[in-house]
Amino acid sequence: MRSKRIVIIGTRTWELTSIHMEYFVKNEAHIVGVLESPTEGITTTTSGGSSSKPLNAVAEEQNIPIICGKPKDEGVMDQIREWNPDIIVVIGYQFFLPDEFLAIPPMGVLNFHTSLLPRHCGRHPGFWTIWYGDEQSGMAVHFMDSGLDTGEIAYTSYVPVKDGDTVDSLYDRIWKSDETVVKQLLDDVENSCVPRTPQDKSVYTYNYVPHEKDFELDFRQSAQLLVNRHIVKPGKSYVTLNGTQYPVSSCTAIDEPTTSRNFKLNTPYNCQGNLVYMTPNQWLQIDELIQDDNPCPGLEVARKELGELREIAK
Repeated sequence: MRSKRIVIIGTRTWELTSIHMEYFVKNEAHIVGVLESPTEGITTTTSGGSSSKPLNAVAEEQNIPIICGKPKDEGVMDQIREWNPDIIVVIGYQFFLPDEFLAIPPMGVLNFHTSLLPRHCGRHPGFWTIWYGDEQSGMAVHFMDSGLDTGEIAYTSYVPVKDGDTVDSLYDRIWKSDETVVKQLLDDVENSCVPRTPQDKSVYTYNYVPHEKDFELDFRQSAQLLVNRHIVKPGKSYVTLNGTQYPVSSCTAIDEPTTSRNFKLNTPYNCQGNLVYMTPNQWLQIDELIQDDNPCPGLEVARKELGELREIAK
């Protein structure tokens, strides 16, 4: 068992918390207490749940005291002070930590954020990583300050983002490569030498909660990116035909059907019996749209709304 005293903060229903809690226990972290999040009102873009043991179960097995609450709830900060941590580690927690809370541990508060900060600060970083077509992602472990994910970086890991990734598959790739990060963190905490690198605020990007308008297919983007956006939230992407929104059931990026570029943006066409849209790279073929809660051929739905579409000939 290591000597430095650590308090872990996380959420019992999140895999982010569960898998990293296992890494801390496996690498003999001296965890003196756990603060777990209330589960009401939290939001996530993952499929939910955890295949690892939940935070509270691990705490019980390891005889680690655990409390549930928000930082300003009565008695929470008093309990944290009583545990007397050298450092606090946050691994999946959506409630704001005030400066008074951050000042409790002498070595600071570290947060595990699943993106390459300062890109994709805020909520749902995996969703926005895929949404914007990033080719690389990873984990940034940073010190918390009064800003939103703006504190100095301690550690960063890197993984590729792949076509067809969901938030779950991307996070799984990142989190399953994180044990070396946890071990290095624990070694450095033990030696009181956790590194600090200031973030480049000029490339800071902030994530908001996805809005319905975000899911309208934007044909100014490449076809493969639109496919990836569809996959990351199946059933949410949609096209508008004659003023009616139709969710996309399935779509495919296809090679250019013709060398001509005499086509209009946001305009549906008929390509060999399929509904297609031009994008800056490849074409997007919309195989099926949802009509009356059932998947229907995309071209069939478009014809009902718009009549016959211009055909694209090779």
